[in-house]
Amino acid sequence: METNNLYWKRHALKITRLLWVATLTAPIPAIIICEFSHAPFADIGADLPLIGLRTVFYLVAILLFPLMRLFRHRLLIRTSDKHFSHQTLAQRYKNRVFVSLITAEFILSLGIILCLLGDHIFSFYLLAGLSWLAIILYRPRANELNELHA
Repeated sequence: METNNLYWKRHALKITRLLWVATLTAPIPAIIICEFSHAPFADIGADLPLIGLRTVFYLVAILLFPLMRLFRHRLLIRTSDKHFSHQTLAQRYKNRVFVSLITAEFILSLGIILCLLGDHIFSFYLLAGLSWLAIILYRPRANELNELHA
């Protein structure tokens, strides 16, 4: 029983860490895209109120941070029931990490949208930095997985 538990812990942690590394490198191509093709859709962006759009994107990015934390910890409490198998708990942990990382990538995509519409490059770097911060803060941790299997 203990070896089965250890197998699923290691497997879930390995998968989530690989996903985390892939997500951690995602802002690099985005920076290259925005540096070399800044504002290709500036003619479309000229008709849009970029200041209002930037403000909404900043608010969304700021609100996603506590929502990611709430999602991870609320799900941690809900899945810590003893009647789940080790495989089910490992899958739920992987899903939780995956949703957190996708949410962090969504913040990066908001920056890419602003960059391509012709907003200041500073807005892109700010949202890319927030995305990177979320990726680092909500990385897969062994202690979270141990709490699930405790």
